[in-house]
Amino acid sequence: MSIDLHQKLYDPSAWSKNYTEGYEEFLKISTQATIDARNSIPCKLDVSYGPTERMKYDYYGTNLPNDSRVLIFIHGGYWQEASKELAGFHIKPLVSKGIKVFNLGYNLCPQVTLNNLVTEVRSGIEEILKVCRKMGCKDVWIAGHSAGAHLAASLLYDREWLTMLKQSKQLHLIKGLILIAGIYSLEPLLTTSYNDALKLTDDEVKNLSFNELDMSKSEAINNIKVIVTVGEKDTPVFIQESKNYSKRLIEFVDQVEFVLLRDMIDHFDIVENLHDPNYSLMKIIINNIIS
Repeated sequence: MSIDLHQKLYDPSAWSKNYTEGYEEFLKISTQATIDARNSIPCKLDVSYGPTERMKYDYYGTNLPNDSRVLIFIHGGYWQEASKELAGFHIKPLVSKGIKVFNLGYNLCPQVTLNNLVTEVRSGIEEILKVCRKMGCKDVWIAGHSAGAHLAASLLYDREWLTMLKQSKQLHLIKGLILIAGIYSLEPLLTTSYNDALKLTDDEVKNLSFNELDMSKSEAINNIKVIVTVGEKDTPVFIQESKNYSKRLIEFVDQVEFVLLRDMIDHFDIVENLHDPNYSLMKIIINNIIS
């Protein structure tokens, strides 16, 4: 396979049907969605969970009852771009259904390593869970798009962290993960331009390539549902990654659902369409959270 073709297979912009300007156009639309949400929904912005400027989260639906259900969202951007300010499509329809939303920010490569990001996201989730437990929230779901899906999935593999959450009476709050257009094998990225910023180490490739980890002998996770979803017009590689990962998850997660979204859905409008309460993925998200 040529280097150019390999790069293209890992470049969602090259397969997008709507964005002639690719990722940059998507970012403009994303920014406006967040501005609209902030102007119309009671919220608390830039709550720190760590020492750096990016280790903050935004909390939407502060006016909802304390015992409301919750969605935590982790943005994408190949672990090196974007921010929580560029992930606002889902906020309005969820809050309108009585679901609180937390958008989680994190540092970016190459300022930090991918291992650092996994640790950061874990600490951010832990901090939000503490807030949710204190408020008396019923259920918490965690969603991520693209690189954010990978970071959300990473939570399943730190058994010490899961045990700690159980001991602190926070684990039971987590009802499910929603992994949207994720990437779960890292070795192929070594020969793409994305690795210029990622600077992946051998250990990161080995330990954070979830499609390659054998979990068949691990203790089962039986109280957390995982939904893996991807659009039919995403890159061929991303589609196959999601299919493969859903099969891997069955080795140690009791509730796994794979959803291939039709209707010409690509890597970008799979989340852009979340502004529409009648969009199939938004219906799946809402139905699972409130069920």
